[in-house]
Amino acid sequence: MNTPDQRDSFSAVAPVGFAVAASALLTVLVHATPLMDVAYRRPALHVATETAAALISLLAAQLVHDRFRQRLQSRDLLLTAALATFAATNLCFSAVPAIADDQSGPFGTWTRIAGQLLGSLLFAAAALAPDRELRRPDLDLRRMLAGCAAALALAAALIALAGDALPAAIGTGRPAREVDDLDIRSDASIVAAQATLMVVMVVAAAGFTRLALRGDAFSGWLAAGAAFGAFARLNYVVFASQYSEYFHAGDILRLGFVLALAVGAALELRRTRELLAAAAIEQERRSLARDLHDGVAQDLAYIVQQGRRLLRDPAAAPALRSIVAAAERALDESRHVVATLARPGGESLGPALTRTAQETVGREGGRLQLEIDEEVTVPSEVQEAVLRVVREALINARRHGMAETLAVTLRSKPLRVTVHDDGKGFDVAASRALAGHFGLNGMEARVHGIGGALAIESAHGSGTTVEIRLP
Repeated sequence: MNTPDQRDSFSAVAPVGFAVAASALLTVLVHATPLMDVAYRRPALHVATETAAALISLLAAQLVHDRFRQRLQSRDLLLTAALATFAATNLCFSAVPAIADDQSGPFGTWTRIAGQLLGSLLFAAAALAPDRELRRPDLDLRRMLAGCAAALALAAALIALAGDALPAAIGTGRPAREVDDLDIRSDASIVAAQATLMVVMVVAAAGFTRLALRGDAFSGWLAAGAAFGAFARLNYVVFASQYSEYFHAGDILRLGFVLALAVGAALELRRTRELLAAAAIEQERRSLARDLHDGVAQDLAYIVQQGRRLLRDPAAAPALRSIVAAAERALDESRHVVATLARPGGESLGPALTRTAQETVGREGGRLQLEIDEEVTVPSEVQEAVLRVVREALINARRHGMAETLAVTLRSKPLRVTVHDDGKGFDVAASRALAGHFGLNGMEARVHGIGGALAIESAHGSGTTVEIRLP
């Protein structure tokens, strides 16, 4: 059976498998069979694709920047710079010239290639970067973005100076009515550049897939995007539609690249919101726990302390014992609430049970023995009821049973929680029949409320065993 970590890994790499399979199938159908013909003379589609690529890359860069601000990892810094470079390249060298219908010539061709190469190298570097926290994240981010902007500006200046000395994107061509007769070939240097971009994207896909196998869903979508990008470059090598009026398979796969970024960015945004909400809830819980501990719990502790002192006086009123007992129950309840609020969110039953037993026995005294299955997970309402019953059983064992050794056991097959003590024991039936005795009945009501059963075995001089049986 797959573990939760394995299921998370499979889920994270699933987009990569889909991207590779879909890209390979489209490439084979278009170039190796007569079954599919996707060459359309649609310049407007190029404009839409470049504009979408610019906007999505910019949005993804902003979301990764937010992730960088949270984790301060060098990988996120490189990824932010890569996506920002893609956005700037698509906007300045592709989308705007396409809208202005002025993307022909060596300048438009080579500035796009230079920007895409820089962005792809940063993208691959982010996939391969080690887990390293930066000491000066703000300064490193400014330097990185400034360096990318300077590199793009320098490349544009050098390309402008070179002018017509650079080869054009399309070497030869003879347009025809039938798409099958098209012969759009790139210059050898353009082919080499596209092949280089393909190799870089393959490296990026492998690196992000490795991260996705650790359970990082965002890296899985980045790997899928890199896979789409690698196959897009392969198609550009065969059919240079990126530099023509035709929308072909390479353009479709490049659109897949930006769509994968969009989906990954949307999921990362949702994850970030959930983390921020959980952090806010956790902070509020801890604040309430501090206020309750420093206020109500301290006052109740004082009342219990003074009440116990007064009970030592033989002349104390009989009703005082009931008042002290009520104050003790209120103090116990307030301590349980404080412990619950201070407990980390999402904690499974095993660690929570260990923490509750250690805190209770540490305060009440005695020797604690634990046999806990750490992998047991139950719904939150079931866990809360179990912790309350175990806590009350431990308190009763010390205060009323005078137990010295207390053993808490959690087993998963079948799901059982047991508290056993070596105290003086008691008559279970007689205790249930006592008027105003709510302890045992309250414990049973809690367990029945979660669909379980409570079994209590005890006798005078033989200790007590409390077992919670859960379905």
